[in-house]
Amino acid sequence: MKAFLAITRVTLRQLLGGKRLLLFGLLALLPPVVMLLASRDLAEVGEFGLLTPASSPVVDAFHDAPIAIVFLIVLPVVSLILGASTLGDERRDRTLSFLMLRPLRRSVITGAKLFAAWLGTTSIVSVSAALAAAVVGLRIGDWSYVGPVALAAAVSALAYTAVFMVLGYFTSRAVLLGLVYVFIWENGITFAAVSLANVSLFRIGLSAYGGLVPESLSELDEVLGSVAPGAGGAIAKALVIAVLAVFGSASLLRRRDLL
Repeated sequence: MKAFLAITRVTLRQLLGGKRLLLFGLLALLPPVVMLLASRDLAEVGEFGLLTPASSPVVDAFHDAPIAIVFLIVLPVVSLILGASTLGDERRDRTLSFLMLRPLRRSVITGAKLFAAWLGTTSIVSVSAALAAAVVGLRIGDWSYVGPVALAAAVSALAYTAVFMVLGYFTSRAVLLGLVYVFIWENGITFAAVSLANVSLFRIGLSAYGGLVPESLSELDEVLGSVAPGAGGAIAKALVIAVLAVFGSASLLRRRDLL
């Protein structure tokens, strides 16, 4: 456990060091700022200066731009950069060998690396989503969207970082390939071919959100496509992807030991 936590701590420092955290922070502020602007004209000042808008326009606004920005831009970009870097940078900088010299199980190393990438991604993306949902709370006094959307972002972040960690190990062009996957496959082809929605990683989190907030399904039904809503199923999918990534990467590291 000590080794796991030590690798996690060092990896987090590597992933979020320098100007990267600042840039991610600015990107994470985009959804709440958009939500503030989008809901500004939907509220009226009532008695005692309290905002008393009709709830549906504010909630509809939240399910429109902010949700799309979080799951289609902020989440994939942050998870791609952090996930691809967690093993890929170590391998290309030739520092991975120093870590592998320690008497540690390879699954402990890859598990700690994935946990660090997921933790870093979640701390940025879930906060971004929660802040956008908090604007709904400020406008209409309904804070019930904060927890579900933060959890949904965390679920998709686990799936994304797991896949991109493996991709980053294989190629130095992981970010480029990941961007092609995100913006051409996920944001293009899977919207055009609804039957392919099941291989979309951001929809895993959205299906969890749809399961926790059933009233959102009227707005998210077209986006989810063939993906059934449900928090339990979404969490299970993300965990399976994470386990496969951890043990698959561990197998790659063991083969590296033999070379």
